Amino acid sequence: MTRKEMTNERAQSDVRINSAERGGIGRSQIESLFKTHYTQMYHLALTLLFDEAESKDVVSDVFASLISGKTMMRTDNAKAFLLASVHHRCLNVLQHKQVQERFARLLTEDADTLISDNTAEEQLQMEELMRYVRDNQSPLEQQIFRLRYLKEMTCQEVAEALNVSRQTVHTHLKQSVEKIRKYFNSNSKAI
Repeated sequence: MTRKEMTNERAQSDVRINSAERGGIGRSQIESLFKTHYTQMYHLALTLLFDEAESKDVVSDVFASLISGKTMMRTDNAKAFLLASVHHRCLNVLQHKQVQERFARLLTEDADTLISDNTAEEQLQMEELMRYVRDNQSPLEQQIFRLRYLKEMTCQEVAEALNVSRQTVHTHLKQSVEKIRKYFNSNSKAI
């Protein structure tokens, strides 16, 4: 690529925002960025995710956040910003998949444990408790609850396993137990 071509490409892709005048990127600028960089962004996402649909979703999300104004692009090199945005979103998707896979594995392990270790009445109570946890708590709260009480891990071990702070584990456990207590007390059920 010649110096002149590089200058032209940079002129097309660079976006300079005068926030006092416009407060964001114009739609025509976003369309220009889309036309110029979509292919590279898509190929980067596909390289990281190995899934065409998810790759398209990631690129679309980057542009959607620009259009909605959730992301402010204040850089001289729009291409680098867009590719970095795609990279970070792909990492978030991969991390989310890991959490889902670990959670699914824990669910199947927990079901086996529940069936083999409890009497019929205890089994019904435990099933109701687990159903409540599954339906009314966030994925992180569910994981923390399962690791702490079903796997009998310490708060420190749970924190290390989930890569969160010990305080986060403690806070979520406290909230989970309070929710469970309120639910079962209000429904006159013993747990």
